[in-house]
Amino acid sequence: MAAIAYPRPSRGTQEPARRHLHVVPAPTRARRRLSRSAIYRRRRVVVVAALFLAVFVLVLATRAALGALGGGPLAAPGTPAGSPPAAAAVYVVQPGDTYWTIARRLQPSGDLRTFVDRLSSEHGGAPLQPGEQLALH
Repeated sequence: MAAIAYPRPSRGTQEPARRHLHVVPAPTRARRRLSRSAIYRRRRVVVVAALFLAVFVLVLATRAALGALGGGPLAAPGTPAGSPPAAAAVYVVQPGDTYWTIARRLQPSGDLRTFVDRLSSEHGGAPLQPGEQLALH
C-alpha cells in the first residue's frame, strides 16, 4: 500500500502552502596567496631535484654501459715472455682421498667443478692410488 501526502492549503486560500528553501553557502576556507618569491623558490627546488635525478640516472646508465662493454678492472698480465715457467707443485695422494677432497683442500672457497674436471682429465680419469703424485699446474 502506498500513500501520497499533499501539503495542506493555507487558511483562506485554495493554494497549498509553499515551503521555502534556503541555500546555505558552504563554509569557505581562506585561500592563502603565495608571494612571488615563494613561487620562485618552489620552482627552483623542483628544478634542482630534477637535475639531481637526471645526473643520478646518467651515472647509472654510464656504469651499466661500461660494465656491458667490459670496462671493469684490467686483467693481470700473464708471465713475461722471457721468464722461465714456474715449477709445478706436486700433491701426494693420501688414503681415502678423492678428486673432490683434494680440490677442497687446495681451493677452500669457490666453485670446485672446473678444478675437479682439470685434475681428473690430467690424471686420465683413472682412480687415485695412495702414494701417487699429482702434478698441479
